Amino acid sequence: MTTIAFLSASGGVGKTTMALHLAHKFLEEGIDVLLVDLDPSAGLSATLLGDGGVGELEAEGRTVGDALLKFMKGQEVDLADYVVAVNVGRYRASLVPGGDSLSDAMGIAWFSGSRPSPERVVREFLERSGAGRWGVVLLDTLPFYERRYTLTAAYTADKIVVVTHPYGSEPARVRRMYGKLAEVAEAAVDIKARVLINKVDVRTREGREAYKIVERTLNLPRFQTAVANRVAYTRVPAMEYVKDKDARKELDSLYREVKEWLSVELSVY
Repeated sequence: MTTIAFLSASGGVGKTTMALHLAHKFLEEGIDVLLVDLDPSAGLSATLLGDGGVGELEAEGRTVGDALLKFMKGQEVDLADYVVAVNVGRYRASLVPGGDSLSDAMGIAWFSGSRPSPERVVREFLERSGAGRWGVVLLDTLPFYERRYTLTAAYTADKIVVVTHPYGSEPARVRRMYGKLAEVAEAAVDIKARVLINKVDVRTREGREAYKIVERTLNLPRFQTAVANRVAYTRVPAMEYVKDKDARKELDSLYREVKEWLSVELSVY
């Protein structure tokens, strides 16, 4: 499997939205996708299942946090027991939902002293519970203000997509996040991660100026494709961008870059 984490320095930059749209592109190509919601508030899961659906799975103990708690107790865990089939646009993907129990699991991993390398727990969990049956695993998590989630996702992933925009203090926050990742990452973060600039329409003068702000401030590896802030980009599973020619071109361009960046041959299941 290839694991890609979607990270952000701040909330509201479009991280979950971009993860869903890229999931749709993988599915369109015939690649099985597993979405893992590493967020106790379950934003990705609620988008796909609704709040009621997430609540039912929490009550049944079928979230990623419940699975992690069993795994850390040394019990056998089959990821398939926690997977829910969801619609992502015209296709079906697999989801391991987030939920409140993830906070408990991460707290035990990081603060109990029982695990010498808490940042590796999710990678070990995925490898041993059968995530390899999917071609691509996409991780969505909390912004960097909850650093243990960001660091855990960074260690788990083969590649990292940092979603950002050029407004306010966001570029400076991304630079600080990169600095912290560089301190702790096993591999050079500038090899493993790339910035995706969102909410910028480079066809306009304002958009081009905004893009230059990111170039000057960050000076980090980034995708050449910039994503405009169009209504077509929405979290709803219908994936309305397929009806918008310009949005579709952007996603096609971004997906080509992602596939080249992965530089591996993804199996079609």
